[in-house]
Amino acid sequence: MKQLFVLVFFLTIISCKKNYTHKDLIKEDVAFLADDALKGRATGTEGELTAAKYIADRFKEMGVDPKGTDGYFQKFTFLPKTDPHKDTEYVTMNSDSTITGTNVIGYIDNNAEETIIIGAHFDHLGLGGDGSLHRGDTDIHNGADDNASGTAVMINLASRLKGKNTNNNFLFMAFSGEEMGLLGSNYFVKNPTIDTKAVNYMINMDMVGRLKEDKTIAVYGVGTSPRFSQTLNSLKGDFN
Repeated sequence: MKQLFVLVFFLTIISCKKNYTHKDLIKEDVAFLADDALKGRATGTEGELTAAKYIADRFKEMGVDPKGTDGYFQKFTFLPKTDPHKDTEYVTMNSDSTITGTNVIGYIDNNAEETIIIGAHFDHLGLGGDGSLHRGDTDIHNGADDNASGTAVMINLASRLKGKNTNNNFLFMAFSGEEMGLLGSNYFVKNPTIDTKAVNYMINMDMVGRLKEDKTIAVYGVGTSPRFSQTLNSLKGDFN
């Protein structure tokens, strides 16, 4: 009930956001996703599903089209790994031993030949467990930086790119299951909802909410495309 109240409360805020700055909107999105009521957004939990519905509503609000298998959603069901050396097994039937994650996918169709994917995982560690720096601690792991921050920036980019930069189509993806082994992104690659041959490149937003004291921005994976190095070098002066 508390999760439902929080969702309704924040959706009310969304309806009043027309005069908000981009900075304000990012703060509101992070505040919702990292709220205690979502209990750390562990994959397959009610808290994560509440977050997924919130992200879908944000996409709908800004006019971003759904591109999942069920509206904005792409659900995937899997058996949790008992052997760390084996791959996760995706299954088609739910049972007491399975977990269902939910990717959230929005699309801006500019009738372009190529598509840029901008993604961010929105799940976190729930009440701790594997992956937590404090194992045995059952406090809520809110995941404001990891990765409500990246999800909020991804949502913000969707609003900025709507109706602009029409040289590409844009696919926006909020991944589930990242903390359990990149499960949501892996599932999408194996079950894409667009023609992946038309993908220009993909940018992943992860933990962008905490700059170091020197206020530097780290960009990883530039070696995967010669375009990245060229673009970053051309912009270097803007960040000095």
